[in-house]
Amino acid sequence: MDFNEKLAVVTGGTRGIGLAITEAILEAGGSVAINGRSPTAEAQALLERFGPDRVALEIGDVSIPQQATELVERTVKRFGRLDILIHAAGGPEPGKVTDLTDSAWLSAFAIHVHPIFHLFRAAHASLARRGGAVLLVSSVAGLRGCPGTVAYQTVKGALIPMARALAMDHAHENIRVNVIAPGIIRTRFHEAMTEEAKKHNIANRIPLRREGQVTDVASAAMELLRNEFITGEYLTIDGGMSMRVTA
Repeated sequence: MDFNEKLAVVTGGTRGIGLAITEAILEAGGSVAINGRSPTAEAQALLERFGPDRVALEIGDVSIPQQATELVERTVKRFGRLDILIHAAGGPEPGKVTDLTDSAWLSAFAIHVHPIFHLFRAAHASLARRGGAVLLVSSVAGLRGCPGTVAYQTVKGALIPMARALAMDHAHENIRVNVIAPGIIRTRFHEAMTEEAKKHNIANRIPLRREGQVTDVASAAMELLRNEFITGEYLTIDGGMSMRVTA
């Protein structure tokens, strides 16, 4: 895929991994509608750097079905196309099943899983018109056991079969759907991690002996978007953490 004249919608694009992928697409020549629940200085800086012809800030909550659908509709109306759909919105939902409230369990699905249903349906016609790419941001927590995060593991794990189902159903329209599964990436998500836990991860859990950076994830995301012969797959970016027996 050549990103010149391509338009992407990135949910969760105002911070962290979503922001890094957004910046990578813009630097490659694409345009982006950046969605987040609240504006950030970093997203505003991208608007100022690349200009309103290539960047739209779309503040809204895609866990609300109507807002997810309207995000796509506004973007297509403004730019006249939609070629790439990336769902990076999300957040932690800690707790064992005996600890979680009903609302916390449902909330995890509302932000991580349900938006894909509404975003894809709204974007389908545009993606099928020229052939497009969809990328879902999962986690190694969706692949391997992780204590005290049953809701988060469940919703992140659900993205892989969902992507494969979409990839199979829409391959004849040249719509590709893939997943990235980051490990411990230094973002706001991990800001509560203690120094002791960080040292343990680096010494015992991550074979490459470092935490990941958002640029590590963004470069992997860009390859899955660029390569037009990959669909229905997931790529792990975790420094080798998920390949080993945990310590």
